Amino acid sequence: MRRSWLFALAFLVVSLVATGAQADDARRSLTLDEVLASTDRSHPLLDAAATERDVAAGDVQSAEGAFDVAWRTRGTIVPLGGYPSGRIDSVIEVPTPFWGLTMFSGYRWGSDSFAPYDEKLETNEIGEVRAGATLPFWRNGPIDRRRANIARAEIGRDVAELSVAERRLELRRAASVRYWDWVGAGKRLALAKQALEVALARDADIASRAASGDIPAIEKTENARAILQRRQQVVSAERALTQASLELSLYYRDRDGEPILPLAHQLPGEIPSPGFVRPLSKAAVTESLGRRPEMARLGLLRAQGAVEREWARNQRAPAIDLTVIGSQDFGDGNEKRRPFELEVSLLVDIPLEMNVAEGRVRAADAQLARVEAQARFAADQIGAQVLDAENALARSFERVEIAQSELRVARELEVGERDRFELGDSTLLFVNLREQASLEAGLREVDAIVDFHKARAVLEAVTASAPAPR
Repeated sequence: MRRSWLFALAFLVVSLVATGAQADDARRSLTLDEVLASTDRSHPLLDAAATERDVAAGDVQSAEGAFDVAWRTRGTIVPLGGYPSGRIDSVIEVPTPFWGLTMFSGYRWGSDSFAPYDEKLETNEIGEVRAGATLPFWRNGPIDRRRANIARAEIGRDVAELSVAERRLELRRAASVRYWDWVGAGKRLALAKQALEVALARDADIASRAASGDIPAIEKTENARAILQRRQQVVSAERALTQASLELSLYYRDRDGEPILPLAHQLPGEIPSPGFVRPLSKAAVTESLGRRPEMARLGLLRAQGAVEREWARNQRAPAIDLTVIGSQDFGDGNEKRRPFELEVSLLVDIPLEMNVAEGRVRAADAQLARVEAQARFAADQIGAQVLDAENALARSFERVEIAQSELRVARELEVGERDRFELGDSTLLFVNLREQASLEAGLREVDAIVDFHKARAVLEAVTASAPAPR
C-alpha cells in the first residue's frame, strides 16, 4: 500500500514538472532560428525539391540498364514446303563499359533438311555452342550512347542536389523576411495600443477639467476623437499582425509539416538592435559566386553538354569493329562441322555523308553556348544582387539612426506640448498632433529596424553565407 502511494506521488511530481515545462515552452519567445530549423526540416516545397533526387536516381538506374545482360531466343519451324525443318537460336549478350566491348555466347540447333542455299543453318545432332566479342576501335570506342547517358545521369544526380540547396536557400530567405514582418507587426501593434492607453488614461481627467471650467468643453470632444482614431489604428495593427502570423505559418511548421500559427505572446519583447555594417570586399563578392548553388548547377549543366558534344563528335568517325567468334558443334553429323571453328571479322563503316552526325555536333555546341551565356548572366546577376543587398543593408542602418533621432525629438516635443497643455498654454489638439507624430516616428523606427534585419537576411541568402548569430 505504501509503495502504491509512493508511485502515485512520483507520477504526480513528474506530471507537474512536464506541465510546467510545456507552459514555459508556450510562453517563451519564438526565435528566427526555430523558424529556419522548422523550414529546413519539414517544408513541403523542400520535400518537393527533394523528390528530384529520386528522379535523378531513377535516371541513373535507367541509364545503367543499357548494360543489362540480354538473353534472346528464337525458334522457327517450317512444317510445309520442299524442305520441312526446324531451328533454335539462343544468345546471351553482355555489353560492357570497357571501350564499348560487347561479349556474347549462344547455342544454335538446326535440323538436317535445309535447302542447299541454307546449309549454314544446319548443325550436328546436339547443336552448336559459340562465344565471342565485338570491339569498336573508333566510333563508339572512346564513348558511346550508353556511357554518355550514364555520365549525364550521374551529373544530373548532382544537379538535383544543388536544386534542393537552391530551394533551401530561397526558403530560408523568405522565412526570415516573414519572421521579421511578424515581429515588426507585433511591435507596431504594441505602439498603437500604447498610444490608445495614453488617450484613455487622460479621458477622465479631461472630462473633470472640462466640467469644472478649467478647459473648454471642446477638449473633451477632441480626446474622444483621438480615442476613436487610435482604436482604429489598433484594429488595423491587429489585422496586420494576424496577416503576418498567417504568412509566417507557411514557413513555421511542426515535424509533420503542418503549419503552426505563431501567437502574440510568442513575440520577442524587443527587436534586436542593428549593428554596424562593414562593406564587403571584392574577394567576398567573388567568393559568394562560388557558394551560390546556381553557379554550381550551371557548371554541371556545362559538363553534361560537354559529354553530349564528345559523343556527337565521336559519331563522325568511321566505325571499325573487330569481331572474334569461336564455335563448336557436338554430336553426330557432318564431319566438316566437328572441328573447333574460329572466325575473325573486321567491319569498316565509312559514312559518305554525315548530316546526322554534324547536326548532333551543332546541336551540342549550341547547347553548350547557351549554358555559357546563362552562366555569364547568372554571375552578373548574382554580383548585382550582392551589391544591392549590401547597399540596402547599409542604407537601412542609416535609416535606423535617423529614425531613432527623429523619435527622440518627437518625444521631446510631445512631452513639452503636454506640459504646456497642463499649464494652459496649449490645446489638446496640439498634444494629440504631437503624440501622433511620436507614434508615426516610432512606427518608422520599427520599419527601419525590421528592414535592416530583412536586408541582412537577403544579404546572407545572396552570398550563400551562414546566418549571423541571433
